[in-house]
Amino acid sequence: MNGKSLTRSTTDKFLGGVCGGLARFLNLDSGLVRIITVLVAIFTQVGGIAYLVLWAVLPTDSSSRTGLDEVKDAFGNRNTPPAADRPTQNPDDLR
Repeated sequence: MNGKSLTRSTTDKFLGGVCGGLARFLNLDSGLVRIITVLVAIFTQVGGIAYLVLWAVLPTDSSSRTGLDEVKDAFGNRNTPPAADRPTQNPDDLR
């Protein structure tokens, strides 16, 4: 191996940084990797699915955050009050 780890790029990114990170890992031009990814996605189902899986599981090169961590932050319920502040629900209430 070349000693590099496969991560998503934060500097060479178009959508999620997957192609930029893959290009750096394989020592290829990122434009070429993007073209190949688009062609594989158009002609097979594998390209788009592989891109989404890699985006979800690969951390960025500047941190250990994955795409799933970004989704959790975006859609997480950060405004939920602490349990002590929430009203308790009566188990007999059938509403």
